[in-house]
Amino acid sequence: MRNIYLFFVTYFYRFLTFILPIFISKKSAKDGILFLENFPIENAGYQYRAKKWVDIFNNENLNAEVVTLFEDKNDFEQQFKNDDVTLFFIKSIRKRFKQCLYARKFHAVVVRRELLMFNDYGNLFMDKFLLKIHQNVILDFDDDIAASKQQPREIKSFYGKILQENGNKFNDSLRLYKRFIVGSKYLKERVLQENKTISEHNILIIPTCVDYDTFAPKEYNSKNNEIVFGWIGGNHNLHYLKMLIEPLNKIFEEQKIKLVVSAGKIYTNDKAKFSIENKKWSLATEKDIIRSFDIGLMPIEDNSVGKGKCGFKLLQYMGLGVVSIATNVSINSEIIEHGKNSFLVNNDNSNWYEILKFAINQKTYFSKIGNLAKQTVKERYSFTSNKDKIIKYLTI
Repeated sequence: MRNIYLFFVTYFYRFLTFILPIFISKKSAKDGILFLENFPIENAGYQYRAKKWVDIFNNENLNAEVVTLFEDKNDFEQQFKNDDVTLFFIKSIRKRFKQCLYARKFHAVVVRRELLMFNDYGNLFMDKFLLKIHQNVILDFDDDIAASKQQPREIKSFYGKILQENGNKFNDSLRLYKRFIVGSKYLKERVLQENKTISEHNILIIPTCVDYDTFAPKEYNSKNNEIVFGWIGGNHNLHYLKMLIEPLNKIFEEQKIKLVVSAGKIYTNDKAKFSIENKKWSLATEKDIIRSFDIGLMPIEDNSVGKGKCGFKLLQYMGLGVVSIATNVSINSEIIEHGKNSFLVNNDNSNWYEILKFAINQKTYFSKIGNLAKQTVKERYSFTSNKDKIIKYLTI
Protein backbone atom coordinates (compact mmCIF):
# COMPACT_ATOMS: atom_id res chain seq x y z
CA MET A 1 0.00 0.00 0.00
CA ARG A 2 2.81 2.37 0.88
CA ASN A 3 4.48 1.77 -2.49
CA ILE A 4 1.23 2.58 -4.28
CA TYR A 5 0.96 5.83 -2.33
CA LEU A 6 4.61 6.55 -3.14
CA PHE A 7 3.85 6.07 -6.83
CA PHE A 8 1.06 8.66 -6.82
CA VAL A 9 3.02 11.13 -4.67
CA THR A 10 6.04 10.92 -6.95
CA TYR A 11 4.14 11.36 -10.19
CA PHE A 12 1.91 14.11 -8.79
CA TYR A 13 4.92 16.22 -7.84
CA ARG A 14 6.71 15.32 -11.04
CA PHE A 15 3.72 16.72 -12.92
CA LEU A 16 3.80 19.93 -10.83
CA THR A 17 7.53 20.39 -11.37
CA PHE A 18 7.03 19.90 -15.11
CA ILE A 19 4.09 22.27 -15.56
CA LEU A 20 4.93 25.12 -13.15
CA PRO A 21 8.10 26.38 -14.92
CA ILE A 22 5.86 27.19 -17.91
CA PHE A 23 4.12 29.80 -15.78
CA ILE A 24 6.98 30.79 -13.44
CA SER A 25 9.89 32.78 -14.84
CA LYS A 26 13.42 31.82 -13.91
CA LYS A 27 14.76 34.36 -11.45
CA SER A 28 16.42 35.05 -8.11
CA ALA A 29 16.25 37.92 -5.64
CA LYS A 30 18.87 40.65 -5.37
CA ASP A 31 20.23 39.41 -2.07
CA GLY A 32 19.95 36.66 0.51
CA ILE A 33 21.37 33.13 0.85
CA LEU A 34 19.24 30.05 1.52
CA PHE A 35 20.64 26.68 2.58
CA LEU A 36 18.47 23.65 1.78
CA GLU A 37 19.60 21.14 4.40
CA ASN A 38 18.51 17.52 4.89
CA PHE A 39 19.68 16.73 8.40
CA PRO A 40 18.13 17.82 11.72
CA ILE A 41 19.49 20.69 13.81
CA GLU A 42 21.29 18.30 16.17
CA ASN A 43 23.66 17.15 13.43
CA ALA A 44 27.24 18.13 12.70
CA GLY A 45 26.62 18.54 8.96
CA TYR A 46 23.67 20.87 9.56
CA GLN A 47 25.69 22.93 12.02
CA TYR A 48 29.12 23.13 10.41
CA ARG A 49 28.23 23.40 6.72
CA ALA A 50 25.02 25.43 7.02
CA LYS A 51 23.85 26.91 10.32
CA LYS A 52 27.16 28.40 11.45
CA TRP A 53 27.66 30.00 8.03
CA VAL A 54 24.14 31.41 8.22
CA ASP A 55 24.95 33.04 11.55
CA ILE A 56 28.13 34.56 10.11
CA PHE A 57 26.36 35.83 6.99
CA ASN A 58 23.61 37.43 9.07
CA ASN A 59 26.25 39.20 11.14
CA GLU A 60 27.47 40.61 7.83
CA ASN A 61 23.88 41.73 6.98
CA LEU A 62 23.58 39.19 4.17
CA ASN A 63 20.09 37.88 5.05
CA ALA A 64 20.83 34.16 5.29
CA GLU A 65 18.59 31.28 6.33
CA VAL A 66 18.69 27.49 6.58
CA VAL A 67 15.66 25.22 6.21
CA THR A 68 15.58 21.46 6.55
CA LEU A 69 13.11 18.60 6.28
CA PHE A 70 12.84 17.53 9.92
CA GLU A 71 14.38 19.86 12.50
CA ASP A 72 14.04 17.55 15.49
CA LYS A 73 16.52 14.67 15.64
CA ASN A 74 13.99 12.22 17.12
CA ASP A 75 11.43 13.15 14.48
CA PHE A 76 14.08 12.66 11.80
CA GLU A 77 15.09 9.23 13.08
CA GLN A 78 11.45 8.18 13.52
CA GLN A 79 11.08 8.09 9.73
CA PHE A 80 13.51 5.20 9.37
CA LYS A 81 11.87 2.49 11.41
CA ASN A 82 12.45 -0.95 9.87
CA ASP A 83 15.13 0.63 7.64
CA ASP A 84 12.42 1.93 5.29
CA VAL A 85 13.14 5.31 3.69
CA THR A 86 9.82 5.36 1.82
CA LEU A 87 8.01 7.16 4.62
CA PHE A 88 10.77 9.75 4.79
CA PHE A 89 10.36 10.50 1.10
CA ILE A 90 6.57 10.71 1.23
CA LYS A 91 6.70 13.17 4.13
CA SER A 92 9.61 15.23 2.84
CA ILE A 93 8.75 15.74 -0.83
CA ARG A 94 5.90 18.18 -0.08
CA LYS A 95 8.15 20.19 2.24
CA ARG A 96 10.97 20.32 -0.26
CA PHE A 97 8.63 21.39 -3.06
CA LYS A 98 7.48 24.37 -0.99
CA GLN A 99 11.07 25.18 -0.06
CA CYS A 100 12.04 25.27 -3.72
CA LEU A 101 9.35 27.86 -4.36
CA TYR A 102 10.45 29.79 -1.26
CA ALA A 103 14.02 29.80 -2.59
CA ARG A 104 13.08 32.37 -5.24
CA LYS A 105 13.18 35.02 -2.50
CA PHE A 106 16.95 34.56 -2.22
CA HIS A 107 19.87 35.51 -4.45
CA ALA A 108 21.72 32.22 -3.94
CA VAL A 109 20.47 28.76 -2.98
CA VAL A 110 22.86 26.18 -1.55
CA VAL A 111 21.68 22.58 -1.85
CA ARG A 112 23.36 20.51 0.83
CA ARG A 113 24.47 17.11 -0.51
CA GLU A 114 21.14 16.07 -2.09
CA LEU A 115 17.94 17.97 -2.69
CA LEU A 116 15.82 14.91 -1.86
CA MET A 117 17.71 12.87 0.68
CA PHE A 118 17.60 9.07 0.43
CA ASN A 119 15.43 9.37 -2.66
CA ASP A 120 16.64 8.21 -6.03
CA TYR A 121 13.15 8.22 -7.55
CA GLY A 122 12.02 10.38 -10.44
CA ASN A 123 15.45 10.86 -12.00
CA LEU A 124 16.34 14.16 -10.23
CA PHE A 125 13.02 15.78 -11.14
CA MET A 126 13.05 18.10 -8.10
CA ASP A 127 16.62 19.25 -8.82
CA LYS A 128 15.69 20.00 -12.42
CA PHE A 129 12.66 21.96 -11.19
CA LEU A 130 14.74 24.12 -8.84
CA LEU A 131 17.29 24.84 -11.57
CA LYS A 132 14.48 25.85 -13.94
CA ILE A 133 12.97 28.42 -11.55
CA HIS A 134 16.13 29.81 -9.95
CA GLN A 135 19.18 31.39 -11.58
CA ASN A 136 21.78 30.75 -8.89
CA VAL A 137 21.73 27.24 -7.40
CA ILE A 138 24.86 25.70 -5.88
CA LEU A 139 25.44 22.08 -4.86
CA ASP A 140 27.52 21.73 -1.68
CA PHE A 141 28.99 18.41 -0.55
CA ASP A 142 31.83 17.12 1.61
CA ASP A 143 31.69 13.39 0.82
CA ASP A 144 31.89 11.29 -2.32
CA ILE A 145 28.25 10.28 -2.00
CA ALA A 146 28.40 8.11 -5.11
CA ALA A 147 31.17 6.01 -3.56
CA SER A 148 29.48 5.75 -0.16
CA LYS A 149 26.21 4.63 -1.80
CA GLN A 150 28.04 2.29 -4.18
CA GLN A 151 26.79 4.03 -7.28
CA PRO A 152 26.31 3.30 -10.10
CA ARG A 153 24.07 0.38 -9.16
CA GLU A 154 21.53 -1.64 -11.07
CA ILE A 155 17.82 -1.06 -10.42
CA LYS A 156 16.13 -4.45 -10.25
CA SER A 157 12.89 -3.92 -8.35
CA PHE A 158 9.59 -3.41 -10.16
CA TYR A 159 8.69 -0.29 -8.18
CA GLY A 160 12.17 1.10 -8.67
CA LYS A 161 11.77 0.89 -12.42
CA ILE A 162 8.30 2.40 -12.68
CA LEU A 163 9.31 5.20 -10.29
CA GLN A 164 12.43 5.84 -12.41
CA GLU A 165 14.78 5.16 -9.53
CA ASN A 166 18.23 6.43 -10.45
CA GLY A 167 21.11 4.08 -9.77
CA ASN A 168 23.70 6.76 -10.53
CA LYS A 169 22.00 9.74 -8.91
CA PHE A 170 24.96 11.56 -7.41
CA ASN A 171 27.15 11.43 -10.50
CA ASP A 172 24.17 12.58 -12.57
CA SER A 173 23.68 15.51 -10.19
CA LEU A 174 27.31 16.51 -10.71
CA ARG A 175 26.56 16.77 -14.43
CA LEU A 176 23.30 18.64 -13.80
CA TYR A 177 24.41 21.50 -11.54
CA LYS A 178 26.57 24.37 -12.79
CA ARG A 179 28.05 25.72 -9.54
CA PHE A 180 29.55 23.84 -6.60
CA ILE A 181 31.04 24.16 -3.13
CA VAL A 182 33.17 21.15 -2.23
CA GLY A 183 35.13 20.14 0.85
CA SER A 184 38.44 19.15 -0.77
CA LYS A 185 40.61 19.14 -3.89
CA TYR A 186 39.69 15.51 -4.46
CA LEU A 187 35.98 16.36 -4.62
CA LYS A 188 36.73 19.21 -7.01
CA GLU A 189 38.39 16.70 -9.29
CA ARG A 190 35.32 14.48 -8.99
CA VAL A 191 33.15 17.31 -10.29
CA LEU A 192 35.52 18.01 -13.18
CA GLN A 193 35.65 14.30 -13.96
CA GLU A 194 31.87 14.07 -14.32
CA ASN A 195 31.06 17.55 -15.66
CA LYS A 196 33.20 18.25 -18.73
CA THR A 197 31.53 21.58 -19.51
CA ILE A 198 32.08 23.34 -16.19
CA SER A 199 34.78 25.92 -15.46
CA GLU A 200 37.05 25.55 -12.41
CA HIS A 201 35.92 29.04 -11.39
CA ASN A 202 32.48 27.59 -10.67
CA ILE A 203 33.85 25.20 -8.04
CA LEU A 204 34.81 26.63 -4.65
CA ILE A 205 36.77 24.54 -2.14
CA ILE A 206 35.58 25.23 1.40
CA PRO A 207 36.57 22.74 4.11
CA THR A 208 34.08 21.74 6.77
CA CYS A 209 35.29 24.49 9.06
CA VAL A 210 35.34 24.60 12.84
CA ASP A 211 34.79 27.63 15.06
CA TYR A 212 37.15 26.70 17.89
CA ASP A 213 39.37 29.79 17.55
CA THR A 214 38.33 31.26 20.91
CA PHE A 215 37.95 28.00 22.84
CA ALA A 216 40.59 26.86 25.29
CA PRO A 217 42.72 24.03 23.89
CA LYS A 218 43.37 20.66 25.46
CA GLU A 219 45.57 20.89 28.57
CA TYR A 220 48.09 18.07 28.71
CA ASN A 221 49.51 16.66 31.93
CA SER A 222 52.65 14.66 31.22
CA LYS A 223 52.38 12.98 34.64
CA ASN A 224 49.27 11.01 33.68
CA ASN A 225 50.16 7.36 33.19
CA GLU A 226 47.07 6.45 31.18
CA ILE A 227 46.79 7.48 27.52
CA VAL A 228 43.26 8.28 26.43
CA PHE A 229 42.63 7.58 22.75
CA GLY A 230 39.46 9.08 21.32
CA TRP A 231 37.14 8.85 18.33
CA ILE A 232 34.10 10.97 17.52
CA GLY A 233 31.72 10.54 14.60
CA GLY A 234 28.52 9.20 13.10
CA ASN A 235 27.13 5.73 13.67
CA HIS A 236 27.71 4.81 10.02
CA ASN A 237 31.47 5.26 10.49
CA LEU A 238 31.89 3.17 13.65
CA HIS A 239 33.06 0.23 11.54
CA TYR A 240 36.39 1.99 10.99
CA LEU A 241 37.29 1.34 14.61
CA LYS A 242 37.80 -2.34 13.80
CA MET A 243 41.05 -1.31 12.13
CA LEU A 244 42.43 -0.15 15.49
CA ILE A 245 41.61 -3.04 17.80
CA GLU A 246 44.66 -5.21 17.12
CA PRO A 247 47.20 -2.32 17.19
CA LEU A 248 45.64 -0.93 20.39
CA ASN A 249 45.72 -4.39 21.98
CA LYS A 250 49.48 -4.47 21.38
CA ILE A 251 49.86 -0.99 22.88
CA PHE A 252 47.80 -2.11 25.90
CA GLU A 253 50.39 -4.81 26.60
CA GLU A 254 52.97 -2.06 27.09
CA GLN A 255 50.99 0.95 28.29
CA LYS A 256 47.84 1.73 30.27
CA ILE A 257 45.26 3.02 27.74
CA LYS A 258 41.56 3.38 27.13
CA LEU A 259 39.47 4.27 24.09
CA VAL A 260 36.71 6.88 24.34
CA VAL A 261 34.07 6.63 21.61
CA SER A 262 31.51 9.38 21.04
CA ALA A 263 28.69 8.55 18.63
CA GLY A 264 24.94 8.15 18.58
CA LYS A 265 25.02 4.55 19.80
CA ILE A 266 27.13 2.28 21.99
CA TYR A 267 30.26 0.77 20.46
CA THR A 268 31.63 -2.55 21.69
CA ASN A 269 34.21 -5.00 20.38
CA ASP A 270 34.72 -8.42 21.95
CA LYS A 271 38.32 -8.56 20.74
CA ALA A 272 39.36 -5.41 22.61
CA LYS A 273 41.52 -6.13 25.67
CA PHE A 274 41.51 -2.49 26.73
CA SER A 275 38.67 -0.44 28.19
CA ILE A 276 36.17 1.23 25.82
CA GLU A 277 34.20 4.14 27.28
CA ASN A 278 31.18 5.40 25.36
CA LYS A 279 30.08 9.03 25.56
CA LYS A 280 26.95 9.91 23.60
CA TRP A 281 27.58 12.74 21.13
CA SER A 282 25.75 16.04 21.39
CA LEU A 283 26.47 19.58 20.25
CA ALA A 284 26.54 20.72 23.87
CA THR A 285 29.18 18.23 24.98
CA GLU A 286 31.33 17.56 21.89
CA LYS A 287 34.09 20.04 22.77
CA ASP A 288 34.52 18.73 26.31
CA ILE A 289 34.51 15.16 25.02
CA ILE A 290 37.24 15.93 22.47
CA ARG A 291 39.35 17.71 25.10
CA SER A 292 39.22 14.54 27.21
CA PHE A 293 41.27 12.79 24.50
CA ASP A 294 45.05 12.65 24.66
CA ILE A 295 45.20 11.40 21.09
CA GLY A 296 42.37 11.71 18.55
CA LEU A 297 42.06 8.92 16.00
CA MET A 298 40.82 9.05 12.41
CA PRO A 299 41.17 5.67 10.69
CA ILE A 300 39.67 5.48 7.19
CA GLU A 301 40.14 3.16 4.25
CA ASP A 302 42.34 4.03 1.30
CA ASN A 303 39.58 3.75 -1.29
CA SER A 304 37.14 6.02 -3.10
CA VAL A 305 34.99 6.43 0.02
CA GLY A 306 37.99 7.35 2.16
CA LYS A 307 39.41 9.70 -0.45
CA GLY A 308 36.08 11.49 -0.60
CA LYS A 309 36.12 12.38 3.09
CA CYS A 310 37.17 15.89 4.09
CA GLY A 311 38.95 15.41 7.41
CA PHE A 312 36.29 17.01 9.60
CA LYS A 313 36.92 14.64 12.51
CA LEU A 314 40.60 15.50 12.30
CA LEU A 315 39.87 19.25 12.21
CA GLN A 316 37.71 18.89 15.31
CA TYR A 317 40.52 17.21 17.23
CA MET A 318 43.27 19.53 16.05
CA GLY A 319 41.12 22.65 16.36
CA LEU A 320 40.95 21.99 20.10
CA GLY A 321 44.68 21.33 20.35
CA VAL A 322 44.43 17.54 20.53
CA VAL A 323 47.31 15.50 19.10
CA SER A 324 45.89 13.33 16.32
CA ILE A 325 46.68 10.26 14.25
CA ALA A 326 44.96 9.84 10.89
CA THR A 327 45.17 7.58 7.87
CA ASN A 328 47.41 9.07 5.21
CA VAL A 329 44.65 9.49 2.63
CA SER A 330 43.50 12.50 0.60
CA ILE A 331 43.00 15.73 2.58
CA ASN A 332 44.46 14.26 5.78
CA SER A 333 47.92 14.55 4.25
CA GLU A 334 47.23 18.24 3.53
CA ILE A 335 46.08 18.98 7.07
CA ILE A 336 48.82 17.10 8.92
CA GLU A 337 52.53 17.81 8.76
CA HIS A 338 53.71 14.46 10.05
CA GLY A 339 55.50 14.63 13.37
CA LYS A 340 54.94 18.37 13.78
CA ASN A 341 51.26 19.12 14.21
CA SER A 342 50.06 15.47 14.37
CA PHE A 343 50.80 12.08 12.81
CA LEU A 344 49.97 10.18 9.61
CA VAL A 345 49.76 6.42 9.31
CA ASN A 346 49.42 3.92 6.48
CA ASN A 347 46.64 1.36 6.77
CA ASP A 348 48.15 -1.83 8.06
CA ASN A 349 48.30 -3.19 11.59
CA SER A 350 52.08 -2.95 11.93
CA ASN A 351 52.18 0.68 10.81
CA TRP A 352 49.29 1.67 13.07
CA TYR A 353 51.09 0.06 15.98
CA GLU A 354 54.38 1.76 15.11
CA ILE A 355 52.83 5.22 14.80
CA LEU A 356 50.71 4.79 17.94
CA LYS A 357 53.84 3.84 19.86
CA PHE A 358 55.88 6.63 18.25
CA ALA A 359 53.24 9.21 19.16
CA ILE A 360 53.08 8.00 22.77
CA ASN A 361 56.85 8.38 23.00
CA GLN A 362 56.40 12.07 22.11
CA LYS A 363 54.21 12.55 25.18
CA THR A 364 56.36 15.30 26.68
CA TYR A 365 55.82 17.33 23.47
CA PHE A 366 52.04 16.89 23.29
CA SER A 367 51.34 20.49 24.35
CA LYS A 368 53.63 21.84 21.63
CA ILE A 369 52.22 19.51 18.96
CA GLY A 370 48.67 20.33 20.03
CA ASN A 371 49.33 24.08 19.86
CA LEU A 372 50.71 23.72 16.33
CA ALA A 373 47.66 21.66 15.41
CA LYS A 374 45.31 24.33 16.69
CA GLN A 375 47.25 27.02 14.83
CA THR A 376 47.03 25.05 11.57
CA VAL A 377 43.27 24.81 11.86
CA LYS A 378 42.88 28.45 12.83
CA GLU A 379 44.89 29.66 9.83
CA ARG A 380 43.43 27.38 7.14
CA TYR A 381 40.32 25.52 8.28
CA SER A 382 38.36 27.94 10.46
CA PHE A 383 35.24 29.91 9.58
CA THR A 384 37.21 33.13 10.01
CA SER A 385 39.93 32.13 7.53
CA ASN A 386 37.39 31.05 4.88
CA LYS A 387 34.71 33.70 5.37
CA ASP A 388 35.78 36.16 2.68
CA LYS A 389 36.05 33.44 0.01
CA ILE A 390 32.59 32.02 0.51
CA ILE A 391 30.92 35.43 0.83
CA LYS A 392 32.46 36.54 -2.47
CA TYR A 393 31.38 33.32 -4.18
CA LEU A 394 27.79 33.42 -2.94
CA THR A 395 27.15 37.11 -3.60
CA ILE A 396 28.41 37.42 -7.18
